Amino acid sequence: MGEMKAMSNPYLEWLDENQKTRRMEIIDRVFIGRLCKGIDETRRIILNHSMMSRDHAEIILSSSRLKIKDLSKNGTWVNGVRIAGGSAEYLSDGDVIRVGETSILVRYAGSLHFGEDDDRSVPSTAVTPKEVIVTNVVADVRGFTSMSQVEDSHQVYALMKEVFKRFSGIVNLHKGTIKDYVGDAIYAFWEHGESPSIEQAILACQSALAQAEAVVSIRDALRSANPAADRLKMGWGVTTGLVTMSNYGSRASDLALVGDCTNLVFRLSGMANKELDKKIIICASTANLVRGSLQVDDLGRVSVRGWGGEVHVFGL
Repeated sequence: MGEMKAMSNPYLEWLDENQKTRRMEIIDRVFIGRLCKGIDETRRIILNHSMMSRDHAEIILSSSRLKIKDLSKNGTWVNGVRIAGGSAEYLSDGDVIRVGETSILVRYAGSLHFGEDDDRSVPSTAVTPKEVIVTNVVADVRGFTSMSQVEDSHQVYALMKEVFKRFSGIVNLHKGTIKDYVGDAIYAFWEHGESPSIEQAILACQSALAQAEAVVSIRDALRSANPAADRLKMGWGVTTGLVTMSNYGSRASDLALVGDCTNLVFRLSGMANKELDKKIIICASTANLVRGSLQVDDLGRVSVRGWGGEVHVFGL
């Protein structure tokens, strides 16, 4: 371990395997992982745990602000919210980063600096599937194919770029995680854990409501310069249920959520504001969690394409 010295840059603070407090100043960037091969010891935090990736996350100092990028397969959390694989988010003083089983505190004050552990032989990352409850939200554009046939491609692109930008900001504000941008749809989820969380379900539904409100302002802002904006119409699906969360491929962004509720949410988003009058269609499990805080309309049982039997759905 190196000697302590006063520091004025932002720093990270955590407990090592011996429950001793460690601090590391961030001069330009710091890497977190089980190996961080080729990185100087003053710019790496080595955490030897099977759930850690060899290069798990990177924290960058730019223009006096910290930003964290997830490079892992098993995920990185900031203040209890999982950030999307491969994406980056800004960090504030007092934020708590969770990687593997370690919590790391972010500080923007003066700091103490310690060295790090020696390099060691590192086995492959254990990408362990786990069963968790999530609430899924999918926002889907109505008539995207016909819009693409009628409007100029650059105008459709500009419109979808604005939709994805605004909706991503809303998801982040409501502490959700962007899973995918799938053609003309955006898919986000809120992780509950092993037990259903009313708070997480409400945040997901509030995100869908905020996105629906944002469509009006997007149309108003773009219609004068972009005719495609006048054709913007969307539907939302919201489901809650048990999924297996893991990683299919070699990339951090290949996070997989497998379960009936993930299939159903895309079906419901395709029916919303089209086959059903409501813009936001939610499943019964979600309705049971949020009806004490949000207005929920019973739409009865409906047939869902590719689904055995009927599904009880509600409008938000």
